[in-house]
Amino acid sequence: MKGGPTLHEEDRILFANGVLHKNEIYTLRKGEIVRNIDDTLIVLDKEMIKIKGQRKSWACMFYDDTERACTIYENRPAECRALKCWEDPKQFKKVMARPHLQRKDLIKSDDGILKIIEAHEQKCSYTALRSAVKDLGGPHPEKAVEKILDLIQYDYYLRPLLEEKFNIDPNEMDFFFGRPLTTTIIMFGLCIRKKGDTFVLAPAESSTDAQHSSRQSLKSSGRRLSSL
Repeated sequence: MKGGPTLHEEDRILFANGVLHKNEIYTLRKGEIVRNIDDTLIVLDKEMIKIKGQRKSWACMFYDDTERACTIYENRPAECRALKCWEDPKQFKKVMARPHLQRKDLIKSDDGILKIIEAHEQKCSYTALRSAVKDLGGPHPEKAVEKILDLIQYDYYLRPLLEEKFNIDPNEMDFFFGRPLTTTIIMFGLCIRKKGDTFVLAPAESSTDAQHSSRQSLKSSGRRLSSL
């Protein structure tokens, strides 16, 4: 109910056997802030792949609320097999520590999408985004806003472009490129509001007091976004 499992190298066979597909998973990229099993927030030091949730819920997409059961129980991922909420969680934590599945494990080595993923990682890394957000409190916040919106623009327009040019399933985009920056930027206490073809950067309404105080001087700013 709190989210789908993170996948490990041993779960690769589930894709080979047709149990899981790329449109059912998404990538958490290096540098993202995520909630750990002990409910603390951590910054990922490497990418991870998770099964998607349901549309308006964090619940794993394979959870059947009516039957209160897993619809792929006989072929469930390693973490699900290890999770026994009525027992000591030590075994589950051991499985969590095993090598994680990564995008390169599910993409053929000669597939051109790997180069596009690499370019996206270089352009839209969370290191770059975090640096630009930090600069909002510096002497030239307008340049920081421009940099943030440039990253947002690249990430935003890349997806439909690839869908059109390479016939990629739009439901697989979150696997190939992670969740859109327009969504994940909230982890920095910011949000993106789209007005026509203009994006506006603003403080997120859900910002914590600490985030708000560090960004209280941020004013809503926007710029016209051109196509790639």
